[in-house]
Amino acid sequence: MTTVLQTDHLILREWVESDVEAFSALSSDPLVMRYINGGNPITREQTADQIGRLISLQRSHGWTRWALELREPAKGEPRGAVGFCGPGCTFAPDIEVGWWLHSALWNRGLVTEAAQVAVRYCFETIGFERVICCVHPDNAASLAVARKSGFTPADTFEFNGVPLVRLEQFNPGPLPPKDPRFIRTCEGAPTGPSIVSTGADAEG
Repeated sequence: MTTVLQTDHLILREWVESDVEAFSALSSDPLVMRYINGGNPITREQTADQIGRLISLQRSHGWTRWALELREPAKGEPRGAVGFCGPGCTFAPDIEVGWWLHSALWNRGLVTEAAQVAVRYCFETIGFERVICCVHPDNAASLAVARKSGFTPADTFEFNGVPLVRLEQFNPGPLPPKDPRFIRTCEGAPTGPSIVSTGADAEG
């Protein structure tokens, strides 16, 4: 398991195929899924497909929506996901940041901590010019995470009949030199379902 980023409390790492069982439990939690995928749980088979595409995105572009772990009490099991473009890259060519978190870990500031370090990495190391996040207008906690992570509202729109607020953030500094490890654009995914990840954290 390759660690990409660390914070005081969290690890963001690349996915491995053995993560399917743990992440399937997360994606079937109705609290987590309230604002994701129309509130519908995601099957184990869909979860396996998602993880496969996230692994592929990491290999092809050098970034993905990474697995989130707690540094303590034990590493190894994903308890959420934070990073860029979900399975299907729903809003390509825009690059979207999103976050999921196990409901038992809500109200601890963990998603904000992870989102802030991921956004800083995307600007300072990968070199994205602009990143968006799309949040259901009723998801006050996720909107708060976006604001604390530097995003400002751009517009509102509907996707598959679901109202969303699009927030955006531009790279505040000069772009870093191009690094062959990273591709700075997203063309989307030609196959597979698009699962809208509009945030599942309840920090407030």
